Amino acid sequence: MKQNLSYQVHCQVITAQTDCGEIVTAKRTEHQLLSATSEVSEVFADLYEQFRSPCLVGLQIVSIQNCQTKELQAA
Repeated sequence: MKQNLSYQVHCQVITAQTDCGEIVTAKRTEHQLLSATSEVSEVFADLYEQFRSPCLVGLQIVSIQNCQTKELQAA
């Protein structure tokens, strides 16, 4: 059996709509996700890739928890 390490992440994403370079509206949403990476140092990069857009103005990790999953390996 192989143990995989992943992370459950609670984050806030802030996006904004602009008009002529000025922020017209901003919206904050919260997300609970399971990160596919096994390295905690890569969690933020993975989140950024997932939420990246021209409207993104903020990405905050609220909490991170270790999640170990056991995976059966074929012999």
